[in-house]
Amino acid sequence: MSIPSTSTIFSPTLARQALATTKDWNYVDAWLSRHFDPGSPPAFERNADTLRALLALAAVNESVDEENDLLSKADARCLSELRQNVESDARTDLLGSLESNLTADGQKGLDALSETAAALNLPFGDTEQMATRIVNLHSTAFSLEQIGARIDVLINHIQRELDLGTAFLLELDSDKYQSPPNLGKQTMEYQRKTKLLAAKLPELRERISALTASEGTGMSKPTVQDVVVEEKDFRSTEALVKDLEGQLKSYHGLPHDTDLARLELETLRAELTALKKERDGMFEGLVERESPKKQRIPRR
Repeated sequence: MSIPSTSTIFSPTLARQALATTKDWNYVDAWLSRHFDPGSPPAFERNADTLRALLALAAVNESVDEENDLLSKADARCLSELRQNVESDARTDLLGSLESNLTADGQKGLDALSETAAALNLPFGDTEQMATRIVNLHSTAFSLEQIGARIDVLINHIQRELDLGTAFLLELDSDKYQSPPNLGKQTMEYQRKTKLLAAKLPELRERISALTASEGTGMSKPTVQDVVVEEKDFRSTEALVKDLEGQLKSYHGLPHDTDLARLELETLRAELTALKKERDGMFEGLVERESPKKQRIPRR
């Protein structure tokens, strides 16, 4: 197949096909020149079928050449190894004779040395490296023993805590554990205090914001005299609080209902009045009994 001239190519596709065909023929011509060197290849018809056949033949020929190269390299390597083995036969004979002439103790020592080298993964059996590996193994073994002892202590501690927790759970599940009788009242009291504190929380936040703003505006810092005055006010407030707490303790045990509390308070006041009267009567009787009787002086 003849390659169309440049003047007959009117499209890029035809141009690319022509360029590819030219490259293929150049490759085939080079391959034929190498195989027919120093002569020249015979004349043949240059068409598309011939090009495909020659390309396939060149590819097969190159693959065979690569296999032949690999085989030749393998043969050369095997020959080199055989030559090295032949050269080392004298060393092998010497080592064999030395091993056969060893005493029983020497044989045992050699076996121990070889086993140690194999266990330490040292194929050449360097004594210095073996000593270093053995020292490292002893250090690692000691560290592992220490870690194991710590783990045993930790396991014992965890087991003791587990036993205590199990005993506590059993005690909670048993009939011995009973909630306090006034648990409900305490809970209600805590809830009431929580609500009071929650109601005071916005006020406290406003006070904190006001204090922060006042500090930001550059107000004067408190002096020692101010602290003394504040401390006196705090002491007086603390005394007042203690007094109020003492007064509140007198109302301890009263019911939460106001009417019931007033009724119980009136009952207690009546009992207090009766006790005061009884006390006064006993005191008057005691005075009359212990006072000396006055003797009457007869009138003249």
